Amino acid sequence: MGRVLLYNTQPLQFTSQPLFVSELANLPFQSMEPIIHICHVKTHRAIGLLSNRYFVLWQYTPSENLLIKFCNPYQYDFIRCHYNSKFDYIIFAFIDGFILIYEINQMKHIRRYHYHWKIITDLENSKDQNLLLSSSIDHIINIWNLGKKKLINKKNTILFSITKVKVKSLKLFTDMPRIARITALAEDNSSILISPVSGCCLNYVSNIAKKPIKQILHDISRSNIYSLQFDGEIVLYRADNNPCVAEYKIRTKSEQYAITCMTLINPMRTQLFNINTMQTSVEKSLDKQVVFFGHANGYISLFQGDSLIMEPILAHKTSILCLETSLTSMEMSNILFTNCEILLSSSTDRTIYLWNLTISKLDESIQLIHMLTIEQEKNISFESIKYLSMIDNFIVANYSDQNYLHIWQLLNISIRTSIQNQWGIVEHPTKGSHHHGQVQAITATPKLKLFASSDSEGCIKIWDNTNSLLRELYLDRSLCAIEFLLQNGELIIAYQNNIHLILPENYLPNYTKFKIKQQNSINYIAENNRLEVIEPFSIPYQSIPIFVYHIKTHHRKKRLQTFERQLEG
Repeated sequence: MGRVLLYNTQPLQFTSQPLFVSELANLPFQSMEPIIHICHVKTHRAIGLLSNRYFVLWQYTPSENLLIKFCNPYQYDFIRCHYNSKFDYIIFAFIDGFILIYEINQMKHIRRYHYHWKIITDLENSKDQNLLLSSSIDHIINIWNLGKKKLINKKNTILFSITKVKVKSLKLFTDMPRIARITALAEDNSSILISPVSGCCLNYVSNIAKKPIKQILHDISRSNIYSLQFDGEIVLYRADNNPCVAEYKIRTKSEQYAITCMTLINPMRTQLFNINTMQTSVEKSLDKQVVFFGHANGYISLFQGDSLIMEPILAHKTSILCLETSLTSMEMSNILFTNCEILLSSSTDRTIYLWNLTISKLDESIQLIHMLTIEQEKNISFESIKYLSMIDNFIVANYSDQNYLHIWQLLNISIRTSIQNQWGIVEHPTKGSHHHGQVQAITATPKLKLFASSDSEGCIKIWDNTNSLLRELYLDRSLCAIEFLLQNGELIIAYQNNIHLILPENYLPNYTKFKIKQQNSINYIAENNRLEVIEPFSIPYQSIPIFVYHIKTHHRKKRLQTFERQLEG
């Protein structure tokens, strides 16, 4: 209606609501002309009022007066106005996607852009005021460098999931029946299970321990969620209910065996499932995922494997920091890693070990067979490995004191040496600019042989398997996590308080897009008929039963199965 009301936001004592002060008088709007947007022009101690045809700058202190009345110079209506204090710019957006930039002092025209083709929905500055972000209703986000007055990046994003909280890590978990879930670890250390199909929230996991969470693991085959705390304790939740119910705590008897990391692997995707081992393991539970723990004294142990058992192995001389499962494209080749998943481990001594799974013919227990050692060259880094991943025969790592990735390629040289399982190691140097901030996440997709990394400054970099930079995506510091959603390169990002989806055709070069069309991608499902949406009975953290984990005896005595049966009553 063309009216602007002024309120005092510091009300009198015992009054919880803002107090009405007055209505702004003598505004140059016509009767019933709607005011569609207001922006704060703090440098001039004024507010900008926008209608479809006029922009008015009204000063509120030291005196109330009209500074500027600016008529729309364009054929289409205003839709948004935005002020940038660093450059003293006022930025106008129009319903057809057009953007005009003016210097607000003299309303001098600076620049115009037309990279949106639909109605612009919002304009926002980066924290340092150097970048301008614009979004439109067709899910396009453009990023502009206001200092250089040019478009930095254009990308199509789709609002994938509304989390309403800041997410600090994302992880995709899959199972053999094509069921997949995304775990999102929030800033308050609660977790959300999200459908990779619809983006809907399936389950909520509260942080019942009220402690910082180091890692989340989702065993889909048993509907279990492992929440690892920095003190080495794990709270196990049941994912059949919403919200998830804490069943028991897992705690080692002594600090030297404290749990530092964990991973899971499906035996059906390892060498356990082949003609030779099927004869000796036909009674084993190969359809369930196997959970491994890494420990502070360098041991790797098998915690949950049903009837599968394993003697703990002293894998490292120092504390294990990373324990990961490789990703495989399941392509038939003479390279073992393309059709068989293995384990990777790294410790504080910066050494990476590769482990294959096999079954002992003596007692049918699982054994971890050391395959390969990757040691850093002299003085590469004096810090430990922070992130570790592997797709097929390519290993990627990031050291905590470095802002770029190391990629090693494993080559089968058995033909030349006549010795079985001989591997050559080639490191690909970085071909592209490094991150300007600290690397905060890495992810990989096996079919396309792509890696992605994000940093604390809000930049995402896409790398191929030769460590060549394919594409850079610039956001701002509210970017927190990234994860490849499917094998065809769909990328989800935790940005601000939501999760966004970026399709591969919007960020990959043409030759990579062609490769996507040749791939037969797996279509995941997220629904599970065991899921019950009920209000379960929950107990306080102090009352949750504790399973004291003896890594050298608990499988031989079937302690875990006995403990779980006791809980079931």
